[in-house]
Amino acid sequence: MSETSAELSASESGAQIAPVGEPEAEADAPLGPAGEKALDLWKQRAKEAEKASREQAKRLQALEDRDKTEVQRASERAEAAEKRAAAMVQRTVRAEVRALAAATFADPSDAAAFLDPSEFVDDDGDVDTKAVEKALADLLKRKPHLAKEAAPPSFDGGARRTADKPPSMNDLIRQKAGLG
Repeated sequence: MSETSAELSASESGAQIAPVGEPEAEADAPLGPAGEKALDLWKQRAKEAEKASREQAKRLQALEDRDKTEVQRASERAEAAEKRAAAMVQRTVRAEVRALAAATFADPSDAAAFLDPSEFVDDDGDVDTKAVEKALADLLKRKPHLAKEAAPPSFDGGARRTADKPPSMNDLIRQKAGLG
């Protein structure tokens, strides 16, 4: 959009545009009702322009697809499917890393951030759990501050249990006689 249309829309809304090169005195000053109205108008125009852009992109894609052969369309669908599959494998590896790190890391997402997911996938797309465990252990050795803090010690003196009932006189006699 040209400067004249910006000046026209600004003059229509009553807002004043600061000359280029001069710093504004109050950068955080409220816009006022006219400024808010102009801002809302620009937001609405931006949304309409984005919508029109998406529609034009769809039309362009449809025109390009119309001229393609079935083999080209199938290969593009296959490429898109491969990209989605690769993204799903990466997500799976990150989830596996977070799951295994939950036991020893204070924040399991830290482990996923420090490790490269592609190192733990074989050619079939399976996750090598042993390699993930080894990498997590190595990461904890290099960065021990990522580990969970140990539980505070318990000072309760051990587990509590009720005392056994005292033996009766008959039980003591049987025990000494070797009968029970």
